[in-house]
Amino acid sequence: MGGIHHSTARGRRPALSSPSTADLLAREFVAVDFETANRRGGVSACQVALVKFRDGQLADRLTTFIRPPSGWDDFEFTWLHGISASDTRRAPMWDALASSITAFIGDTPVYAHNASFDARVWRQLDEFFGTASLPPRFFCSLQLSRRMIKGLPDYKLPTVVDRCIPGYRFDHHRADADAEACGLIIAHLQTLPYPGTGRSKGPR
Repeated sequence: MGGIHHSTARGRRPALSSPSTADLLAREFVAVDFETANRRGGVSACQVALVKFRDGQLADRLTTFIRPPSGWDDFEFTWLHGISASDTRRAPMWDALASSITAFIGDTPVYAHNASFDARVWRQLDEFFGTASLPPRFFCSLQLSRRMIKGLPDYKLPTVVDRCIPGYRFDHHRADADAEACGLIIAHLQTLPYPGTGRSKGPR
């Protein structure tokens, strides 16, 4: 797990804009995925996974169940991700996890596939629990893939990761698997010319 780095900007609403060239080509970045218990919103988050990549390789991971607070703990989406109330009964709530997640991320760029969903979950958790852990440098691998990889039939996570790493298979809707797939996409995009700059890291 990375060292603790505090930022006065942390908790500020991220723009979810395209990353700068420096952010895209950062030697180290984190990919994240949340799963929620139900359609009520982010406070029902029941799992989060973060994977850290360094020099294009998976370097570290943090995965944990989250116990939703009372009133947000109806597990409507067990059919989708396999997580039930019994899985989270002894899990920490978000306020007990936020500082560890902040420390894990440090000052690195953060990515999610369809980041508007994950940013909304994160923001609602912070607002409900009074934490300030939402990273300001938060970008979307889905939008970035649309910009950098043309001609896909869709830009869903399985489609994009299969284009980036042909034959790659993963257990979709498991937070740890989805976060790793997102990270692999970003690691691949780091090797491509970035539109408007012509710059890339080139093949590893």
